[in-house]
Amino acid sequence: MSAELGVGPGVLKKGASDILELLTPVEKVDMKEPSEQGDALGDDSAASALVTFCATWELGAEFLADCAATLAGGLNSANNDYAETDAAIRDAVNSVKSDLS
Repeated sequence: MSAELGVGPGVLKKGASDILELLTPVEKVDMKEPSEQGDALGDDSAASALVTFCATWELGAEFLADCAATLAGGLNSANNDYAETDAAIRDAVNSVKSDLS
């Protein structure tokens, strides 16, 4: 484990997995039903504000979920790079040991 990175192989992958697991309940925020209840408020401006709020909430949730999924992808990629580099260094050291033996 590198002191600069502060994590060992697999930790980044676990973080990505945890992020994706947390996203499961918010993969699709559906605010259609609550926005349709605006008419029950009896005020056109309140109903319009509720529709706008629900639409904004859906878009915001989708944006945050996309950002989190991108972050999880980056963590997975970093983990793969870390593991490949670690393996290449190990192979190189083993090769030098073999040549010196």
